[in-house]
Amino acid sequence: MPRKAVAVLSASGLVGQRFQQRLCEHPWFEFVAVAGSPMSEGKKLSDIPWRLDEARPDLPELTVLGLNSLIDELLEVGVEIVFSALPSNIALKIEPMIAAAGISVLSNASAHRCIAGIPLVIADLNPHHLTHWKDSVLGPITCSTNCTVIPIALPLKPLWDMVGFNQVSVRTEQALSGGGWELLSSGIVVDDCEIPGEAEKIEQELLHLLGRVSDEGISPTTIGISVNCRRVSERDGHLVHVEVELNRETDLSEIKEWMAAWSDRPQHLKLPSAPESPVIIIDGLPTREEYLMAGGEGLKSGMSVVVGNLKIDKTKL
Repeated sequence: MPRKAVAVLSASGLVGQRFQQRLCEHPWFEFVAVAGSPMSEGKKLSDIPWRLDEARPDLPELTVLGLNSLIDELLEVGVEIVFSALPSNIALKIEPMIAAAGISVLSNASAHRCIAGIPLVIADLNPHHLTHWKDSVLGPITCSTNCTVIPIALPLKPLWDMVGFNQVSVRTEQALSGGGWELLSSGIVVDDCEIPGEAEKIEQELLHLLGRVSDEGISPTTIGISVNCRRVSERDGHLVHVEVELNRETDLSEIKEWMAAWSDRPQHLKLPSAPESPVIIIDGLPTREEYLMAGGEGLKSGMSVVVGNLKIDKTKL
């Protein structure tokens, strides 16, 4: 199968470099272009400081493009898909222009999440939502979720399908990396402080992810959600503490079985980055040191959610 030509928007950011790392090793994609801020524009990609903990991979020899004349240059090298890690204020302008040129955009920005017709997708949870991107007036844009939504939503999905629930309470402990390179490198001591606006994003996105699909589009669900988001002085890895009010009493062994057995189209299709088990169940509390990159080797590394310390009291999990 011919590899599809792809580009990354972000040369020096943490998410942009994670895209670069995974795409340069992917058997289905050819990483042929990268664009960045005016500070990075015109530089060789190899000269951009590498900010991930893992060693710099064998990246292609590319020059960082600017954003002003980007579309013509992407079309010239045959780019079919753009992986965007642009800040939301810039993404609002640039991403629809790229989509209008016929290039599919996978956006990591919050700017287009939950807009009618734009899929908000966790591949192991709701890939069927991808059928609705064609309804968007902005063109072929698909959004990834807030990073902390994934360890909340993915373990909840088997419960949602098997027994249902009506109330979710969440408390997060989010690492510095979630605030971007500026926060991570600043040396600022973070003492369990609240993250402004984060709870509202998580609530909205979780309702959307669990929403019902119909011919009219995606209707968010209406369960009760309470979220408290805190930033902690850890480099990487988000921990979430979740309580769920189930619709009926359920045995804990059943719940563990449902979660551990969960799979979706990425597993059925054996996609290169799909972990065999999207949800891994352990007895104790998961730690960043042991489980940060759970899921497997290579492209599967870090692609699983680890759930531990499960307890149930009648309908309260």
